[in-house]
Amino acid sequence: ENAANGQIDAGADVIYHAAGLSGQGVIKAAAAHKVWAIGVDSDQYEQSALSAYKDYILTSALKNVSGAVYDLTKSVLKDHKPLSGEVRGSLDNGGVGLSDTNPVFKNNADLQAALKKAEQGIKDGTIKVNAS
Repeated sequence: ENAANGQIDAGADVIYHAAGLSGQGVIKAAAAHKVWAIGVDSDQYEQSALSAYKDYILTSALKNVSGAVYDLTKSVLKDHKPLSGEVRGSLDNGGVGLSDTNPVFKNNADLQAALKKAEQGIKDGTIKVNAS
């Protein structure tokens, strides 16, 4: 929360954290200063623990953990060929994405167009991403 307050005091108008529910101090600070927060791991807009701040949670960066667990379970129980090795979630395979439950985020045509353009650039390689 203190780090977020410092970033906001320095002029940030959007704060992102990479701490799951432990990042609620960042979201609390964003709400106190009336700037946007971006959650992570699950749709933090819908988490009851953060309901007092939800109007300031623009979106959340998501990892499709449930899909990966399902694929692994299916490979063992149904296919009898357990998956192994490294599996990377990406935009192409649906392994990562953004939540769209906040209507302000979902209904902002300019923002959605910019995101679609960025997603396409990442997929076609015109925007380089360090995936390490």
